[in-house]
Amino acid sequence: MPEAMSPWLSVAAIVGAAALLHILSFVLIRRLPGLQASWAQRITAALHLQPGQRMSELVWLHWSLMCLLWCGAGLLSLHALGMQQVASDVLKRLAQAGFNVAGIHVVPVRLLFGVMLAVVLISLARMLRALIERRLIKLRQFDTATSESVATMLGYVGFVLAILIGLSAAGFNLTNLAIVAGALSVGIGFGLQNIVNNFVSGLILLSERPVRRGDYVRVGSVEGEVRKIHIRATEIETLDRVSVVVPNSELIASAVYNWRLRDPFTRVVISVGVAYGSDTELVRELLVKAGLAHEATLPLGTPGVPDTHAYFVSFGDSSLNFELRTYIRDVNLRGRVGSDLRFAIDKVFREHGVVIPFPQRDVWMKSDVGQD
Repeated sequence: MPEAMSPWLSVAAIVGAAALLHILSFVLIRRLPGLQASWAQRITAALHLQPGQRMSELVWLHWSLMCLLWCGAGLLSLHALGMQQVASDVLKRLAQAGFNVAGIHVVPVRLLFGVMLAVVLISLARMLRALIERRLIKLRQFDTATSESVATMLGYVGFVLAILIGLSAAGFNLTNLAIVAGALSVGIGFGLQNIVNNFVSGLILLSERPVRRGDYVRVGSVEGEVRKIHIRATEIETLDRVSVVVPNSELIASAVYNWRLRDPFTRVVISVGVAYGSDTELVRELLVKAGLAHEATLPLGTPGVPDTHAYFVSFGDSSLNFELRTYIRDVNLRGRVGSDLRFAIDKVFREHGVVIPFPQRDVWMKSDVGQD
């Protein structure tokens, strides 16, 4: 009885060891971006990952390793049960003979090797992209947006090369793949028209850079800061901290309002009405002083930017209407600066006796004197 049980104990030990390695690899690979260990944080930084960010390459690497792990565990189990010839035949089929799928000859071991090689090369391309971006940022000839665009383009080139090398290592004939892809492109071209359009638009955005990361833009009803330009779509974060994914084709074909294309400066306009009979020269002086007193306001004489000025815009029904127009250094400060200026204007008007009137309307009641 103990001799009969010993092979199954060996199989149980093999399966237990494989399960332990499975769990360990899941923690080390799939959970790598979230680990707090110093070595994990160094790898995460080298791969240009944010804490907790999901990396698809790690998922593919984990699945490939698990396939090799459990195939190896199965072969060892067959050997432990005395089925060496079956294990040898299975290994030969997996590593050499392979099988045909839809007319394509597939060798599982070569396929897994190709996937793992592609994953490693894609990870290296990601690391190289991050390194190039950091190096270009240090050079004074390139700004942050230019460095990111160049690094992104090189990253896509590296990704394509990694996929091609992985397919070649997996045993696929690239010439046949090109013929099949050319034939399929005619049939599915119409179905993928939007995807191709967004892909080409993404390349245009990265090369011409009408929109860059960090720009504050408005596209249609979406207004916010550009967080990331992907090859298919662009991520915009609104002031409510809502991430909106906009297809790249819309950024090329539609009108885009960009507050930071040439410089980060923007204008703040404050409308206010004062009572009839007020000293208009005093009102203008007070408005300009209030605008220039704010720390975010650009000083007088800033090159390329109009000076802060107060305009008498109209005679209203119950007030003399003025506008304070001032320029600030950052579009993200518009809301806060506008609020601060209104507080300051209300305070300085109170101090100088300038009245902001309520809307008034005179109603005349006509009495019918001649009627009974």
